[in-house]
Amino acid sequence: MTLACAKVVTVPTRGRPPLQTDEAILDAALAAFAALGFDGTSVRALNAELGLSHETITQRFGTKAELFRAAVHHGVSRFVTEFDNEVAAVAPTDDLDRLRAVVRAFMVAASHHPSLGELLHQGGLREADRTELASRVGLDARLIDVAALLGRLVEAGTIRSTSMRELWFLAQAGAAPLHFRDLSAMFDPLDGPLDEVHHIDHMADSVMRSLRP
Repeated sequence: MTLACAKVVTVPTRGRPPLQTDEAILDAALAAFAALGFDGTSVRALNAELGLSHETITQRFGTKAELFRAAVHHGVSRFVTEFDNEVAAVAPTDDLDRLRAVVRAFMVAASHHPSLGELLHQGGLREADRTELASRVGLDARLIDVAALLGRLVEAGTIRSTSMRELWFLAQAGAAPLHFRDLSAMFDPLDGPLDEVHHIDHMADSVMRSLRP
């Protein structure tokens, strides 16, 4: 996902700049922090880009650190919602089917929100903030559920011993061509254009094969 600003809500009052929704500001902040890093992002420049007065974002969100945390919260919340929807759409019938649904859902959501991986390790987000954020948006509960799912499958001998860290980065690697689209396009003359649905399904199957005992 390449994040773009949400729709502009224009107030037809002469002499006043167009207003932006909080969601539009957070989308723009998310993209800026991902592209420029915490230190490289200027709130003043962000206001100018959005056509806002130079104090608007600070008045709405507080300091740059608070804006950063709000932007990450906004992005992760959308990621979790999409992840849940993708798992529910599969309606898995057993634990192994559910694990594949989880891996695939992660790849789909990650492909639509590629900035989050960068943002979650930015220096502007303290470990305490990351932990609190994961709790507030329900990410920690989902990680606990998947860890329990892995444990059941390992105990049953269905998959080899697998940590949550390994599963997370396997799935993240599978989604990489959807993040780095310019680099991925280098292979178009050899492989043809990237088919997103086919790629995600193929990589989900590859991850599942790698977990066999």
